[in-house]
Amino acid sequence: MSILRSKQEIAEILIQLLEPTSFGRRQMENYVNRLFETFKWEGVPYVEIGSDAYIVRIYERGIVMLEKRLKQTDEVIYWLLEDIIFTAAHVELLERHGADNKRTHLNYTNEVNQELGRSVEEAFHQIGDPFLHWHQTGKRQELERPKPRKER
Repeated sequence: MSILRSKQEIAEILIQLLEPTSFGRRQMENYVNRLFETFKWEGVPYVEIGSDAYIVRIYERGIVMLEKRLKQTDEVIYWLLEDIIFTAAHVELLERHGADNKRTHLNYTNEVNQELGRSVEEAFHQIGDPFLHWHQTGKRQELERPKPRKER
């Protein structure tokens, strides 16, 4: 059984793992600190510490759209890394192309999507395994897949 870590410990682990990436430390700290905000951004995984498991929730329009109970700290950290790295890579992509997706929009061509994918992949290479392997094998989709309903 995995020892459950506090949100503060998870945040410290995330910052340490993100350190070797090319993303700015301040930017990474801002994304990690979302763990402690009361406002829930759409599509972002949020973690609560239960008595025997982590409860990870994703909200859309203030409503819980996905809730998972995980017992492994590494899975929670990976899920948060995926979100943070994708967000950071996307923001950098927007800046490189002079878009803010409010007044000016990015045309998500095949080339732009590949550029985003390369940036995310590079960050995971800098972090290493097991998170690189999980990224490459689609573990995020596995984690975000709703559990099938039990038949009565």
